Parts: sequence; structure tokens; C-alpha cells
Amino acid sequence: MTDFTFEYCRRGEAPLLVETIDVPNEAAIWCFVEALALRLGESPGAFIRVCNERGQAVVRTGVSTALASIEQCPCGSCAVKEAARGGRIFNGDFQLSPCRSLGSCNCKSFAQPASAA
Repeated sequence: MTDFTFEYCRRGEAPLLVETIDVPNEAAIWCFVEALALRLGESPGAFIRVCNERGQAVVRTGVSTALASIEQCPCGSCAVKEAARGGRIFNGDFQLSPCRSLGSCNCKSFAQPASAA
């Protein structure tokens, strides 16, 4: 696991949100980008920047791009996709990891059980 810093920003402004997340591996970064975009929503000029432990940017994408990519995920059990469609309430409690379903998508997400700590 590696710590990455996720920033939600608007052009010309200081980051509105900064979170350090322990990501299981680099393949899972995009899953967290999509979840953050869904959690905070779109705003004109908003983008998400992800930096590694050395402070180097490894992802910079528009929030609208991250939101659009959720619909492109072919995974039928994607909790982020279900939340984006309004099928469930998203409160940021997803655990995300790379998809293990024979490479059908680049993410696998599932709701964390309410009893989990």
C-alpha cells in the first residue's frame, strides 16, 4: 500500500479538499478519483490532482472527465456506477481495489459493510 494525496481544486484557487489515502496499488488510483468526483460533484473548472509520496503529480484530470468515466465502466457490480445513477446513496464509504473480474474493467468497487470498522 502507498499513500497518495488527492486534491479537489478549482482553477486559480487553493485546493478545496486534500485527503491522503492509502491506495492498495497504482492501478486503483482511478477508482478513488472517480469516487472523489462523485462525492464532491462537478463545478466549473474543477479538477482532481493526485500526488505520490514525493509530491509528484501522477494524475490531473477534470472532474467532468472523472464523472464521465464512471459510465464507461462495464463492471455490472460497480458501486460507484450505481451511486452515480442514483441507485444508492453515496456517502464515501466505498472500499476500492483493482478489478479481478477477468479484466472486464479497470476498477472493482463494493460497499463496506456497516459493521466493519
